Amino acid sequence: MTRVVILACLFFALSACATAADTAQTGTRLERIRSKGFLTCGIWPQVAGFALADAKAPGGYSGMDVDACRAVSAAIFGTPDRVKYEIAENVRQLRNTEIDIIARRITWSLTRAATNGLMFGPVTFYDGQGFLVPRDSAITAARQLAGKSVCVASDEAHAATLTSYFHGQGLSVKSVGVDTGMDAERALKAENCVAYSADVSMLGAQRAAMADGYRILPEMISKEPLAPLVHQGDDQFFEIVRWTIFAQIAAEERGLTSENIERVDARGDSETQRFAGLIPGNGAALGLDEKWAVNVIKGVGNYGEMFDRNVGQNSAIKLERGLNRLWTDGGLMYAPRLR
Repeated sequence: MTRVVILACLFFALSACATAADTAQTGTRLERIRSKGFLTCGIWPQVAGFALADAKAPGGYSGMDVDACRAVSAAIFGTPDRVKYEIAENVRQLRNTEIDIIARRITWSLTRAATNGLMFGPVTFYDGQGFLVPRDSAITAARQLAGKSVCVASDEAHAATLTSYFHGQGLSVKSVGVDTGMDAERALKAENCVAYSADVSMLGAQRAAMADGYRILPEMISKEPLAPLVHQGDDQFFEIVRWTIFAQIAAEERGLTSENIERVDARGDSETQRFAGLIPGNGAALGLDEKWAVNVIKGVGNYGEMFDRNVGQNSAIKLERGLNRLWTDGGLMYAPRLR
């Protein structure tokens, strides 16, 4: 073979490699995820019940945020365990296009979406700023904190929310800034404050770590809907994330669980058969296998199972469902029809 022929072959080989690389970069998000063989999920493993290092869990992490990513993996790959976790300290890290999805207790807001080129998926947890008090405290309602000292995170917007809430009712409150939940616990024990104010998700995690008895007041003074984020422009992948979460909610509505989902047969109603892939169409619409929803529920569970396991009554956190109840039970969890 002459030198010219060798060089020509080398040129075409390199061109083919470059074309393949360009295709990998320019393919749809779903195509890229399938090509690499796993979903890259950004989490912040600092809050028990939502994301925390767990040597016993698949992938080394457990929590509601982790399960949201595992559910998407199950929808795409048929198994919840094809997830690679990256530490995401804030939403700006989703500008790293190698991260497919971020699930890390981020409140859905206009500026976070519009200024970062992001899209929020469905709400996975309706959170809000609340209050933690000692179990034997006589305080049973937020208004009883008027004129008293309340510990609040010094590096968050919680202090402003606290002041605004009481001022809006013609009342006052004394804010005591604390850096961590442990600082708040020490201040409560020293009676430097009578309550600790933070997001209820944080309060639940903190309460589980406290040695003494504490309770969370029923009121919330802010709206903090937590939802996963994906890149704008990843429309097909966004639909998969959206309908994966909706499938978990719909499964709970229909009484479908990780234990019985594989027993759905042709004797069920048409909606349940469609959910289980016995009536085709949903999978094809999303570019997934027709059993995608079955794989989600089998691998991760319906929304109620996911909630109870991580932050509800079957967990150390033991939060009430509250706004996260199904709409049929007076909550806000509602799924459009999967058809």
